[in-house]
Amino acid sequence: MFTRRINNYLIDWKKKKQRKPLILRGARQVGKTSAVLAFAKENFENLVHINLEKSEHSKLFKEDISLKDFEDIIQIKFKQKIIPGKTLLFIDEIQNSLPLINLLRFFYEENPKLHVIGASSLLEAKIQQDGFSLPVGRIEFAWLYPLDFFEYLEAMKEKEILGYLKTISLKEKIPVALHQVALELFYEYAMVGGMPEVVKIFSETKNFQELKNIYSSLFTAYSEDIYKYSSSAKTKYINYVIEQAPLYAGSAITYEKFGGSNFRSREMAEAFDLLEKIMLIHQVRGTKSLTLPLVCQKKKAPKLIFLDVGLVNYQMGIQDKFPNPKDLNEFYRGKIAEQIVGQNLLSLFVNYPPKVFYWYKEKPQSIAEVDFCIVNQGQILGIEVKSGTAGRLKSLFEFFKMTNSKKAIRIYSNEFLREKINISNTNYTLTSLPFYLLPRILEI
Repeated sequence: MFTRRINNYLIDWKKKKQRKPLILRGARQVGKTSAVLAFAKENFENLVHINLEKSEHSKLFKEDISLKDFEDIIQIKFKQKIIPGKTLLFIDEIQNSLPLINLLRFFYEENPKLHVIGASSLLEAKIQQDGFSLPVGRIEFAWLYPLDFFEYLEAMKEKEILGYLKTISLKEKIPVALHQVALELFYEYAMVGGMPEVVKIFSETKNFQELKNIYSSLFTAYSEDIYKYSSSAKTKYINYVIEQAPLYAGSAITYEKFGGSNFRSREMAEAFDLLEKIMLIHQVRGTKSLTLPLVCQKKKAPKLIFLDVGLVNYQMGIQDKFPNPKDLNEFYRGKIAEQIVGQNLLSLFVNYPPKVFYWYKEKPQSIAEVDFCIVNQGQILGIEVKSGTAGRLKSLFEFFKMTNSKKAIRIYSNEFLREKINISNTNYTLTSLPFYLLPRILEI
């Protein structure tokens, strides 16, 4: 069991005076349950863990109940007592019990000192299927994704290099030898990915072959989940997207005849939207906004980010070729680099839904596109995934001129560098950030 980024958020949530029941959202198998159990162990005297995937638990909560009835069930069937301030009540896969979802409102209104966390991997899909609503204003949300690179280093027990990368001043030069060590570990991470079970097995065996069964089992589980939240008429479209989407990770996609199919745009769009709700994919929307707020252009083809780069590599069948590429940008047309940067950007968004775009300008004889675009500290931040010299960053320079943004970031395989760029007599700051410092990108 290893510390996740979400842990600090959970500690802050525990201390809130105006705390609400929390629902932790994330795709299946990203570590929601483990993160909450670790948090409970360190911060509470006792834990009441209801797992609604177990039939012996779910059958207890089929009908509407009062708080008093709920506490009686916990005391008699679970042989535990709920003590506000000392007990964490954890309801796993909470979407499987509408009565418990409804009860969240009364936990907030009538027992606000009790700490309540629900976890869900299929919440929005179940809402769409069954048509129920959440107790608006009485709950809050947090989001969990696969391990980012720093979490991966901790899981792999690389504590020395992790401590170094977390604390080194960005004004210091990183020695070439340590740069190489960190980069090789990042390449390893880019092959293995951040699914907790995969990382755990790899940390114990360092054997890539033993990971294949886990990747296969994950894809099987995702496909089997379809029948829990979709009509039989739509399952073939959703299953097709699950199988094909990893092959297009890091690329702009179109719905019509996606992946060489004969499927129409409408069916594919619905399948993508549903899989985005359960966080198996993310569609990075284009924006051509020059000032805040960033407005997405629905008619522009979205860029696809799959749940995890390890799953992408497995589905592509490229893991055996991958171990030591010189540069991620040169491997598989650079799409793996965009996938892993996108994946790590999404993991930065813990307490609100991710707002990651790509920026573009589309005019005759003048086309520009920046790989990612986010808002940080009230400014638009352009992020380009490149390996070349500054002279190859024409789109990023166009972004500078058009948006009046004074800073932008290039993610690449070389060493950390901050330089002034003069464009049309105006100075801009270009920060070149090595892949392995991605978790610190917002500090820039």
